[in-house]
Amino acid sequence: MVFCILNGDSFSLGGYLGNSRAVPAIKPVSRMSNSKAMTLVLDKIMKNQRLVAAVFILGLSFTAQAQAQMPQLPGEQARPADLIPSLPGDDLMAGSQSGPQENAPPPLPSSSALPAGSNNSAFSFDDDSFSFDKSPDQVKEKTRNEAFDAALQGLLPLRPEEIRTLLERFDRTQESVEVPIYPAPTAEVAVQNISLDPGAKPAVVKLAYGHVSTVSFLDVTGAPWPVQDISWAGNFQVMEAVKATDGFTHMFRISPQSEFAYGNMSISLVGLKTPVIITLETGRDKVHYRFDAIISDYGPLAEAPLIAAGITTTAGSTDMASVLEGAVPSSAVRLGVDGVDGRTSAYRLNQRVYVRTPLTLLSPGWSSSVASADGTHVYEIDDAPVLLLSDRGRMVRARLSDREGLKIDE
Repeated sequence: MVFCILNGDSFSLGGYLGNSRAVPAIKPVSRMSNSKAMTLVLDKIMKNQRLVAAVFILGLSFTAQAQAQMPQLPGEQARPADLIPSLPGDDLMAGSQSGPQENAPPPLPSSSALPAGSNNSAFSFDDDSFSFDKSPDQVKEKTRNEAFDAALQGLLPLRPEEIRTLLERFDRTQESVEVPIYPAPTAEVAVQNISLDPGAKPAVVKLAYGHVSTVSFLDVTGAPWPVQDISWAGNFQVMEAVKATDGFTHMFRISPQSEFAYGNMSISLVGLKTPVIITLETGRDKVHYRFDAIISDYGPLAEAPLIAAGITTTAGSTDMASVLEGAVPSSAVRLGVDGVDGRTSAYRLNQRVYVRTPLTLLSPGWSSSVASADGTHVYEIDDAPVLLLSDRGRMVRARLSDREGLKIDE
């Protein structure tokens, strides 16, 4: 700041210079307007170069002092003191500034007053935001990557391990819903003789919800007996099998549509005047996956017997049906069979011999026989030590013996 003092007839520059050096006096002007007086003062100042130099030096000195007191920003190199130019008149200011200054302004805050953080990270200039040397392709690639990350986070916010946990929990929930709370029913294959007597009870086909049961009709020779017409009552779905070339089929499939569906079915067979009646029961204990209904008569597709006429054919024996199903009564004794494979077996029951085999019995003559849909036959014969069988046209000899002599376990 420059103090200009007008002392009577002299104009002096004091306060800052601190000496008695004075500018040549300006004579007082009387009866002069203010504008003319100001013009005269400015003219004298411009003519005095020393006064102008003093004002310039004073401004540079204050600028240097202000820069020295400014805080140093992070990353800025230190300003050595010798970088501040030494101006004329600094030695004059040193004397005036020595000693306490009563009205001195408070010091500016140092760099330690900046916000706390590692290396003053709040004022870090190393961020990419202040990088101006990126090409347009780099800027475009950065924008694309940011957009991709945002879309990925929006569409798939879960981590891979979180997705696996979610799927495993969903799998356990689905298993708990779909697995029945009760155990699965016992599957059975039944072969039963169908009685057409008026007082006989209808055969029962056991069904289970969620399972399909196949019912087929055979004659005493094991040949299919074509079905002409069927009708049923109850909550069941009945599906016919593929028909043969003659337009008939001997089997159909039944599937219950509820847990405890109950009903019956009436079947009309080709060439049989009496309809066949069966009962349909749905439960959870047993299910007939296959039910072979054997009619005690020759059907339209019956095979001609290989033995002479006069041998009666009966299909109503309960023992024969049990042997055909494989559920041999506990009182039966199993006999030893040699000369053929394990598909042939023999049992003695009630002083009669029952031979169960897929082969055709040639000798001795049998009194009754029954067959299933898979070609298995059961022959009832008298006690004989040797059997002659036909295996696809090849005659084989089987020998029966009591060497096993074991009763069938229940």
